[in-house]
Amino acid sequence: MKPLQLALSLIPVAVIVIGLIGWVVTLRGNIDGALSSIESLQESQYDDTDLTERIQDLALQSEESLTKLMWIIDEYGPAIESIRDRELDTEMADKVSDVVTRQAVVENEMRQIMSDHEGFADVLRELGEAGLITERRQYGNYGK
Repeated sequence: MKPLQLALSLIPVAVIVIGLIGWVVTLRGNIDGALSSIESLQESQYDDTDLTERIQDLALQSEESLTKLMWIIDEYGPAIESIRDRELDTEMADKVSDVVTRQAVVENEMRQIMSDHEGFADVLRELGEAGLITERRQYGNYGK
């Protein structure tokens, strides 16, 4: 599996983790609101033991959910960061490889052109030595 595919497959996990964090925060806020309501009920002399027990159960569930969420983040967070870093490194390596390939192609083309020019210089030199042309320019000497 390619790193990009792996990273894309972990995106839903990250979305779920973010959703769980939001849910836990909302639940925590609801519990805090319920606790303040309980305190006001206790002050007004109502029997709220059932409500208090329910709130304590919700607080315990919230704490367990938060613990599970922190475990998920601790367990999978470094793996997600590692995949993200590896993907960035892979992307940079691909770009460097592309530049190296282009440089090799350009260098090959330059050698081909220089070879053609040297061949033309040899032909012109031979034509000049045979007296067929009166060329005064110097061609070649690329390899010297």
